[in-house]
Amino acid sequence: MPKQADGPLTVSTRNPRYFTPASGPSAGLAVYLTGSHIWNNLHDGMGPGLDGPGEPERMDYHAYLRFLTERGHNFIRLWRWEQVRSQAAGGNYHLNMTPQPWVRTGPGTAKDGKPRFDLEHLDDGFFQRLRERVTAAGEAGIYVGVMLFDGWALHLSPPPDHIEGHPFHAGNNVNGVSASSINDLQVLPLDPRVEAMQEAYVRKVVDTLHDLPNVLWEVANESSGGGTVTDEFATFLGMDKAPSWGDSTDWQYWVIDVVKRHEAARGYDSHPIGMTMQFPVAEQTKVNDPLLGSRAEWISPGYDDDIFANGGHPMAPGSPPSRWYVDPPVADGAKVVISDTDHYAPGQGDALWAWKSFLRGHHPILMDYGLIAGLEPAGESPAETGVPPFAHYEPARWAMGDTRRYAERMGLIDMQPRRDLASTGYALANPGSEYLVLEPDGGGRTFTVDLPTGSYQVEWFDVTTREATAGDVLSIEAEGTAEFSSPFPPGPAVLYLNRA
Repeated sequence: MPKQADGPLTVSTRNPRYFTPASGPSAGLAVYLTGSHIWNNLHDGMGPGLDGPGEPERMDYHAYLRFLTERGHNFIRLWRWEQVRSQAAGGNYHLNMTPQPWVRTGPGTAKDGKPRFDLEHLDDGFFQRLRERVTAAGEAGIYVGVMLFDGWALHLSPPPDHIEGHPFHAGNNVNGVSASSINDLQVLPLDPRVEAMQEAYVRKVVDTLHDLPNVLWEVANESSGGGTVTDEFATFLGMDKAPSWGDSTDWQYWVIDVVKRHEAARGYDSHPIGMTMQFPVAEQTKVNDPLLGSRAEWISPGYDDDIFANGGHPMAPGSPPSRWYVDPPVADGAKVVISDTDHYAPGQGDALWAWKSFLRGHHPILMDYGLIAGLEPAGESPAETGVPPFAHYEPARWAMGDTRRYAERMGLIDMQPRRDLASTGYALANPGSEYLVLEPDGGGRTFTVDLPTGSYQVEWFDVTTREATAGDVLSIEAEGTAEFSSPFPPGPAVLYLNRA
C-alpha cells in the first residue's frame, strides 16, 4: 500500500533543492517528486478527432492513480484546461473540457451547444471534483501540482476555439464579459470585473484544498511572455499571421500574491506555489529570469539555450531538444526545480533523461502524450492522434520510479549534485558517506570517482533492464581517484556507493 502523502511541504533550509514536510515524522527529510501527467486528469472531454462526442469522454481516475503508483510515481500536474471547445496544435484530437468552475444557467447556448456560463456564480460540482481528486491522490501517496490557469491553450492552440471556446468569450457567458485574446485574461491591467472573477475563483480553489497535505499550486501553464512568433510558426498554429501577445509576468506575480495573501488571511497552512516557462518571450535565453525573480517556491524552466540567442523559436517544428533534456544544468538551490519535458522537449522522454535530471538535483516529470489514447498499452497509437504510442514512454515512466526508490533509500537531504566528483559529470553525493553516479554512455567504459579513505558498499543498477546487483565492499586506502567499470556493458548504468 502506498504511504499517505506527508505535508504540507516547505522548502528545506538544509538543502533548498528539495521540499520537506513542515511537520510530522518526516519533517526534515527530503521529498523527491517525480511523475507522469496528461491534460485530462481533472476534466472530461479529451479524445481523437476535432469535434468529439456529445457526452465528454471520462478518464478512469482511479485507474490513472494505479498506473502511477505501479510505476513508482508520486507527483502529477493536475491540469486546468479552460476551453469547453478546443483542439491542440499539431495533433488531431479535441479538448472539450468539462466541468468548469462556473455554473451553466443560460439563457442561450455557448459554442459547445450547452447553456452559457454565469461567471458571477461558481459551480460547487467543479470544486467537489477537484477536492475528490486531490484527496484520492494524497491517499495514494501522490503530491498534486494544482494548476490554477492555462495560458498555452489561450494563444497556442488553434483558432478560433482558443478564445471562442473559452467561458469568458462573449458568446459563452451571460455576464457581458467579452475576452478576445489572452491579453484580456492574463496581461495587466485587466478589466476590473475579470480580475474580480479570477480572484474569486482562486480563493475558492484555496478554500477547497487548503487543509490537504499533498497540495502544491501552479499559477499557469506556458502563458505569454511578451515575445512574438514568426508568421511561419503562426501558420503551424493555424493562424493567418503572427498575433500580438502581451507579457503575463505581472499578472502571474499578482496570482501568486492572491494565493499567499488568502492563505495568510485565513490562517491556512502555506503551500508551495510554482511558476512555469512562458512562451513566447522577447529574449529566449532569459526565459527563466521571471521565474527565478518571482516569489514562487518552485519553477519549471524552459528553453534557455545559447542556440536561440540570435532568434528562433524553440517550439517551432524541428527545433532541437534543450540542454534541460540532454545535459541538465546543476540545480543551485535558488528554487526547487520541477523539470518538465512539457517545457523543453515536448513529445520526448526516456530513461536517461530521468536519471540525468535526478543526478543534477532536479525533480523530473513527464508530459505523457502516450496516455492520450488511454491508460493501457494499445500497440501503435491511433493514427488520428498524431502522438507516440503508449509504449514509447514506458522506459521514462519506470525510470522515474527507479530514481525515486534511490532518492528514498539515500540520505538525500545531505546530498548535492556535483559535476567534479565523477569523470562522467553526473553525481549526487554526500562526500565520504554516499555517492550516486551515472555513467550515461554505456559500452562498459571505465570512469572515475574521487573518494576519501574508507570502505564502501558497492551496488550497480542497469538503467535499461532495471536490474540491480551488489558488488564487493570497496576499501580506499588513500584519498584519491577510484576506477569503475559497469558490469552491464551494453547501456547506461548507475553506481551507488554507501559508506560501510
